[in-house]
Amino acid sequence: MIDETAHTGMVGQQLSEELWLKLEAACSEIKILGPREVLSRAGELITHSALLLDGLMVRYIAGNKIATDKRLVVALQVPGDFVDLHAFPLQRLDHDVRSLTATRLALFPHDALKEIIAGSPDHARSLWRLTMVDAAIHRHWTYRTGLLRALAAVADFVCEMDLRMQMCGRVEDGRVPIGVVQTDLAEVTGLSTMHVSRVIKELRDAKLCTIREGYAEIHDRAGLRRISGYHRGYLYIPPTTSDDLL
Repeated sequence: MIDETAHTGMVGQQLSEELWLKLEAACSEIKILGPREVLSRAGELITHSALLLDGLMVRYIAGNKIATDKRLVVALQVPGDFVDLHAFPLQRLDHDVRSLTATRLALFPHDALKEIIAGSPDHARSLWRLTMVDAAIHRHWTYRTGLLRALAAVADFVCEMDLRMQMCGRVEDGRVPIGVVQTDLAEVTGLSTMHVSRVIKELRDAKLCTIREGYAEIHDRAGLRRISGYHRGYLYIPPTTSDDLL
């Protein structure tokens, strides 16, 4: 039921073949979502975890009437990522999960995941490690929104998406699917849409990258990484993969 696309990305390249076979056997459903459809809402009971096969998904926290009516995107999942593996031990999440583009997901019942980890400490550690890398990415997003200036923040996001989409084979000729429009990019970076618009123009005028229609076309990777001070350590990319990335 799960095709080879699932073996790409940071998840696929860090799991053993034995664990993949067990996950493939445990898959209960292939779920299709259209653009901007909700997979789960904060507080709902979650009985399955989902592996993203195609498309892009986000986790976001909506503001409340007292603080703000805005929302903040706190994570973006690419093909080959588990979008909610942390719901396996937690059962409920404190954020919503929705598609950004049309998506295809493999669902795994939590009871089946329990059987997998009960039978092998190595498999348990492998799945646990995925949640640790996910947490590292979340910390980097906190750093980005809290400390980086607007130009550096947007450049940092593009650099991250470039690497993650390279890992799952989705980058062609420097054209990176990022799935976001200006409003989404504002929610990712914590900036206003007006500020994001100015930054996009600045990046284009500097011949660093062009962001439009859900893609970032990179003209100067080294320049983007330089202005953002980007480093990839928090992604914990396997050494065997790192050498193949641009």
